[in-house]
Amino acid sequence: MHEGDVTNEPGLVIEKAKTALLLLHWQKDIASPEFKHSRNMPERLAETHTIEHTQAVLKASRENGVLVVFVNAAHRPGYPELPANKAPIFKNVASGGAHIRGSRDAEVIDELAPIDDEIIVFNYNPSAFCYTDLDLILRNKGITDLLLSGLSTNWAVETTARHGACLGYFIYTLEDCCNSHSDEMHKWPMVNILPRLGAVIDSAAYIAALKK
Repeated sequence: MHEGDVTNEPGLVIEKAKTALLLLHWQKDIASPEFKHSRNMPERLAETHTIEHTQAVLKASRENGVLVVFVNAAHRPGYPELPANKAPIFKNVASGGAHIRGSRDAEVIDELAPIDDEIIVFNYNPSAFCYTDLDLILRNKGITDLLLSGLSTNWAVETTARHGACLGYFIYTLEDCCNSHSDEMHKWPMVNILPRLGAVIDSAAYIAALKK
């Protein structure tokens, strides 16, 4: 049901065969306390139980045949995917040695680790679509609706939502399965941007809709 911008809309219907769960940048160097780039994210995830909510969504999605796709920031050594004239966000990635493909830092956190043949897409900036094969995969699978969970709300989640909506996808953002480094960074796009691109719902509403 595509009626928009009310969290926990009672008439929510998820078309399982046409929906994909995108797990954006759920990686150790962003979300795990022992990695240097995580900053205050582990504490925020613990306070809001974001990982637990996302685990429940991932479990329900797998059990109900919803396509699961992990989108991981994953650069080659030397960061050839980043422009020479780097914006500050890209300078920080390169100078900090973050997200090197094949490193432990770039792995998905253990709590949400991919299983079997689940799809992993490597990306190089906040959009999951920019210079990746994600759109090709989704269209070949007949996907029209996307569920977004990830880090951070104001970067990977918002940018992917904007890009996905422009490509014609309906965007469900799972509010309690996303987080940022501050309440303001998380809440502002949830209130002002993401409802305009589809619907903002929570994990409980999604899981309940799968049972209908």
